Amino acid sequence: MNHNVWEDGFFKIDPECHIIGDMEPIGYFPGVKMWWQAIDNIRRPLLQGAPEQYTRLLEPWEMQKSADPENIIRAMDKYGVDVACLLPESMMDTTGYSSRWCTNGDAWKAVQTHPERFVIQPNLSPIKQRGVRNAIWELEYWVEQGARIFKYYPPEDTYINDPELWPFYKRAEALGIVLDIHTGFSWVPPGKSEYCLPIQLDDVARDFPNLTLVAFHMGYPYCDDLNMVAMGHPNVHLCLSLLVPWAISAPYKFAKILGEALRFVGPDRIIWGTDSAGYGAQIGAAVIGLADFQIPEELQWQYGYLPLTDGDKRKIFGGNLGRLLGIDTSRRRGGQGAVLDSLNPKIRPPVTLAKPLAPAADTAPSGLDPASPQAATDGHFDVLLATPMGELPGTVSLVIAGSDLSGNLVLLGKSNPFRHGTIDGQGNTAFQGELQTPLGTMHYSVTGSLRQGKIQAIAKTKLGDLRISSR
Repeated sequence: MNHNVWEDGFFKIDPECHIIGDMEPIGYFPGVKMWWQAIDNIRRPLLQGAPEQYTRLLEPWEMQKSADPENIIRAMDKYGVDVACLLPESMMDTTGYSSRWCTNGDAWKAVQTHPERFVIQPNLSPIKQRGVRNAIWELEYWVEQGARIFKYYPPEDTYINDPELWPFYKRAEALGIVLDIHTGFSWVPPGKSEYCLPIQLDDVARDFPNLTLVAFHMGYPYCDDLNMVAMGHPNVHLCLSLLVPWAISAPYKFAKILGEALRFVGPDRIIWGTDSAGYGAQIGAAVIGLADFQIPEELQWQYGYLPLTDGDKRKIFGGNLGRLLGIDTSRRRGGQGAVLDSLNPKIRPPVTLAKPLAPAADTAPSGLDPASPQAATDGHFDVLLATPMGELPGTVSLVIAGSDLSGNLVLLGKSNPFRHGTIDGQGNTAFQGELQTPLGTMHYSVTGSLRQGKIQAIAKTKLGDLRISSR
C-alpha cells in the first residue's frame, strides 16, 4: 500500500467484524474445543503463500486475540477502516444450546464506546432452535433501537430454506433490514455444512424479493452456484468476507472468485468484509488484499475478466453497503477531516504503509562470550522468528552461569521463561519450554549457537522447525 490509508479514496465498511467476548467460561464444552481446532486449521489454507513483505507489516498486537473493542479501533485506524458492523457470535450448537459466546447486548455496549465508527449487527441465530416467534421479537426490538443490519448463521440451526423460517423472512422483509447469511461450508464444526448451501438462497430470494440478502463468504466453495442465484435475484448481494486474504497469498485464486462475481452480478452487488474475530491481522489482510489488487492480465485474457477499477473498489469497499444502510460515504471517519462524535474527539494518527516495516537496529551486546570465566553473564537480544506466516519480531534475555542457561523469550507480547538449558565453551546452546500463542500453549525445544553476540537457532514445534536469528 503506497499511500496514506486515509487518503486512498476508499470508504471502508466491514459487515463482519466479530466481537468475541470472554470465552473462558464456556471453554470446557467439547463443541467449543472442536470449533477452535477447526479455526487453527483454517490458518493453513488462508495464509499459505503469504509474501514476507505483508507479514513484515504486522505488529505483535495484531496477532494476539483480543476481546477489547479498542483493539478493533486500533486496527481500523491503522488500516483505514471507517465503519465496522459489530457482530457477536452465538455458536450455541457448541454449548449444547445452553449458552451464547457473546450477546447482542455485549455488542451494543461496545458500539456505544465509538458510535461514529461502530454499527450494531445483532445476531439472531439460532432462529428455529429457540423459536421463530422469539427471533422475530428480538428482530423488532433491535430495529426499534436503530439496527439496520442483522446476521443469521444457519449451520447451528437449520436449512436456509426451511419453510418454518418463512414467517421470520416475511417480517424481515417488511421491516426493510439487511440480512447477512452465512453461505457455503460451515468451516467450523459442529456446525453443519448442509444447512448453508447457497442454492438454498434461491427459494428465499424468490419468495421474498424485497428482502435484502447478503451472502457471506461468497458461498465458498460453491461460488458458481451463488453467482447463478445472485444473477437471477437482484436482492442477493455477494460478500467477500474471509476470502480477501487470498488476494495476497493466492492472487490467481482470488482473481477467479472476484472475476466470476463481477461477470455475473457486476460491481454494484459485491461487498467487502474481513470476518475478523479478535485479531487485528485479519483486518489488515482484508484491506491490503483488495486495496492494491488487480486481476492478472493473463486471466483477463483467458477468461474475459474486465480489469478492476478504482471505481469498482470504492463500491466494493463501502459504497454498496453504505447505500443499503444509509451511511454517508462521502467523508472519511478517520484521519484528518474525520467525522467525530462529541464524546470521542480523538482519532489516532494514521499510518502510511509505504513499505514493509524495517527491522529494528541490532542492539544485542556484541561481547558476550560464553567461555568467559565470569560466574554469571546476562544479555538482551532482539530476534526474528521465521514462521509459516513470515518473520515475527521478539526478544531473548539470557542468563549464563557456567554451563547453565536460563532466560526469557518474548514473542507476540507474551513472556515465555525457560530454565535448565545448557551452553558449552563453543557457544552451542540447548533449551526447551512452553510457548504462549493466541491459540494456547505449544511446547518447543531449541538448539543453536550464541557467538559474537549473535543468536542462530532452530526451535522444533508441532508447526515444524522455526528459525530464530538475531536482527
